[in-house]
Amino acid sequence: MANEERAMSCEEVRPLLREATRGALDEQTRARVYAHLAACPACREVADEERALDRLLEERLPQHPASLALKRRLQARLPAVVAPVRRPLGRWLVPLAGGLAACAALVVGLRREHPSTDPLVAEAVSDHLRVVYRDRPIDIESGGPHQVKPWFTGRLDFALPAVFGGDDEFTLQGGSVGYYLDRKAAVLVYKRGLHTASLFVFRADGFTFPATNQDLGGTSAAVRQERGFRVAVWRQGQLGYALASDLNPDEIVRLGSRIANSS
Repeated sequence: MANEERAMSCEEVRPLLREATRGALDEQTRARVYAHLAACPACREVADEERALDRLLEERLPQHPASLALKRRLQARLPAVVAPVRRPLGRWLVPLAGGLAACAALVVGLRREHPSTDPLVAEAVSDHLRVVYRDRPIDIESGGPHQVKPWFTGRLDFALPAVFGGDDEFTLQGGSVGYYLDRKAAVLVYKRGLHTASLFVFRADGFTFPATNQDLGGTSAAVRQERGFRVAVWRQGQLGYALASDLNPDEIVRLGSRIANSS
């Protein structure tokens, strides 16, 4: 008789909650996650929050359909479909096949014209929105870097380097432990006036970082605009950094430079 599979712990379940709420897990893992949720109110509350945030982001994020001009350019690239008509049925099947081929080519063309966003950039925006929409985005309030940095010890699977403690322009609000794609991350929240900036620090192994186009005071970074937000992504040693905010380009570079130079 097979041994009963052990129950999952909170530490094992938390990284899987997003995939579980989106139906992205295999059946066996999903069953184990939901068995844990049934017995754990704390994890169930986090799962409910993830669902609510997903709904909120889906409702508020803009959708950008392909323009008519783009569709016409792609259609112009398609070869004309010429087919012999031998039977009455052919008059319907051949144009239908040609139409399906045109649709398939249009989809391929759209994908090439609008390549998918870099996953590290997209994740930074999504996680920043989660910080902004949460009632309590931080677990440790800042009393300076010497208070925030030690709090992460034992809560991450890597050693967090020196933390930029803020200055007269950018204020460190505090931090929390989150997840960046498939791994734990330190989340640090900064403020400039009414603007929030979220910094995610995570293990860089296994990730392909986007091409750099900006210098952060000696550190090369990729600075992109995505869904109205600006994102700076860079790597220092074995750690990756992603900074996301609605700050203007000069401000995101200044903040990124101070963070990079303090690490």
